[in-house]
Amino acid sequence: MALSIDLRQRIIEAIKEEHFTKAEVIRVYKISRTGLDYLLSHYEATGSLNPKPHGGGRPSKFQDDDIERIKKFISKQPDATLEEILEYTVKDASLTSVYRTLKKIGYRLKKSHYLPANKSEEMLKQKERHGKKR
Repeated sequence: MALSIDLRQRIIEAIKEEHFTKAEVIRVYKISRTGLDYLLSHYEATGSLNPKPHGGGRPSKFQDDDIERIKKFISKQPDATLEEILEYTVKDASLTSVYRTLKKIGYRLKKSHYLPANKSEEMLKQKERHGKKR
């Protein structure tokens, strides 16, 4: 768990000004030895209490032009499945990547209103159409 700036400040002050040992700081502030060592080395190297910025992650398989193509495809085929969208993009990506991209651009996956969600719903609609049999 990341340490708050306030806690980082109190830890540094405890070591520098109050002359606590590392063992006392670990016990009082309930942090790990590794976490304390990281904080001290980071503070000595940078003079800052702020954590390092996030290192980033794997870039998306879908770039801006791909996203525009997906939007056009969905406008033409609003009930397209993830598989169909992936086939359309001709990208070597996973269905999860397609889902994340759709979520990022604000689309939600909804079942089509024109198809029944399950068999029992279909049976109920047939009974309503034809009347209950006695």
